[in-house]
Amino acid sequence: MTSMQSEHEEAMRSDFREQAALQQRTYQSDVTESEIGECFSKAREIHGRWNDGPHADQWRYLSDAYADWRDAPDTMVRFIDNVEFNRAKGFGIDEVQYRSLLQARELTEPHRVRPRGQVQRER
Repeated sequence: MTSMQSEHEEAMRSDFREQAALQQRTYQSDVTESEIGECFSKAREIHGRWNDGPHADQWRYLSDAYADWRDAPDTMVRFIDNVEFNRAKGFGIDEVQYRSLLQARELTEPHRVRPRGQVQRER
């Protein structure tokens, strides 16, 4: 992966946060068809700018981490435990990738389906 200067990383994280918010907006009950189109258009523009740029590899890593946290959070909890163990031993993913895992976890947390507790019924 290409190295990334801190200002580029900050810009990527800000744009990714905006893209994720735009995508989440499309699921709101009060959103209009026109707003959905605008959200998708803006999100595609953000994605295209990074996916075709010099830091495309880091953008894709962040995008994949976001999808993985959203779709398989239990697996990602185990994965990040392994990543942290390996990092403590001095090997594994780079700092930008690690921060991407953390950002993806943070962004998906409010939207992940939480397991429902067992319903207690009166007898």
